Amino acid sequence: MFTLILGPMKSGKSNELLARTKRYEHADKQVLYVQAEAHTRDKDIQSRLGTKAVAQAIKSLREVDEPFDVIGIDEVHMFPQDDATVIESWLAQGKNVVASGLDLDSRGKFMPIITRLLELKPERHISMLAICDSCKEDIAAFTQILDEDGPVLSGLPPVVPEDGTYSYEARCRGCFIKE
Repeated sequence: MFTLILGPMKSGKSNELLARTKRYEHADKQVLYVQAEAHTRDKDIQSRLGTKAVAQAIKSLREVDEPFDVIGIDEVHMFPQDDATVIESWLAQGKNVVASGLDLDSRGKFMPIITRLLELKPERHISMLAICDSCKEDIAAFTQILDEDGPVLSGLPPVVPEDGTYSYEARCRGCFIKE
């Protein structure tokens, strides 16, 4: 089974991933957690609500060499696009895959690996929403990347690290600035 959890920053994606994978640990399944090495905010998978799991930080899903029944993949949008073929292979083997990440980049466009994962037709596709950091009232579906001058609309790398150079805000349709 393939569960794909997508949404903007601060929408509870990691918490949802952990809620859907932790239960397998109680069923004596081998559960493996991985996250993109480019993710630097937390050492392991950790939601803003405090739930967490020890995870391997890897550059590519091709590096996974441990046996597992269930794999939880956090920050899936930070992995290379061709890693979707690894997930496809695991699904063909009957593995249970739960992945979470941003669906849209800072321009409001699908990230390449996300498009590919949606083409795999997850049995469960969970779309998360956040509260808008700008107006505090509307439902946020977008992630705005900002620097000290405001929204950054161009010149960003494909994977924007959380190293303090930029800040991130969940934004509703009315507050999200595309161009």
